[in-house]
Amino acid sequence: MEFLVQPCTVESRHILARAEHLLIGLSPWNSYYKPRRVEALVEWACANFAAVDVFVPGYEAAHTLTAAGFEPREAVHRTRRAISQLRNPAQRALRRTGIPNPGARFHSWTQLANRPPYARTLKRVHQAYQTDAAVRRACRLTARGAVLHAAGREPSARQIDQAVSYALAELPLVLDAPAIFGTESSVFVYHREMDLLDPFITGNATQLRPASGQGYAVVRPAERDSVPAHRS
Repeated sequence: MEFLVQPCTVESRHILARAEHLLIGLSPWNSYYKPRRVEALVEWACANFAAVDVFVPGYEAAHTLTAAGFEPREAVHRTRRAISQLRNPAQRALRRTGIPNPGARFHSWTQLANRPPYARTLKRVHQAYQTDAAVRRACRLTARGAVLHAAGREPSARQIDQAVSYALAELPLVLDAPAIFGTESSVFVYHREMDLLDPFITGNATQLRPASGQGYAVVRPAERDSVPAHRS
């Protein structure tokens, strides 16, 4: 399977050309991320970048389900199952490409919380959520979308408050992946544009800025009549 790459900024295009590190975000309960597509995406990434890491939500994803009305035990069960359904194809693909210890390249937010660069950035994220209107809006839009998808109806402000930790926990990974993964540069990729990234791509955030070497791109399977893209 071939993929088309759309850099989100001019700087992202330059970072993509370096092809040093790609960070793939996978979403649970998202029909886009079928096992075959996850495997193809990871294999494509490993063929085109020097290093690849994959991440999924941590326990914060269960908060989204409880905000949507699920009982805590059921929310945790569904979260674990969904993450396992992403982990298995991702690790199969990493193993096939010859990555040693593929489990070390698959992460959840909860696991990464032990890394000092992640913890430091998360602290800044929480501060910005309180003081930066653009960051707050992006986080709440993200939480709203997640709860709406899970519950099938418009969430209340209280439900968004319950679920916003999902967005807050993701932000360190898209703001400073180079520090978290020990690389000079990194490109975060997702299959569509994200509300969460908008204030950082547009520069509207006043309290947070992406780290030097942090890039963003939309990566989707190439249509039959499209010309396949490679690194940029």
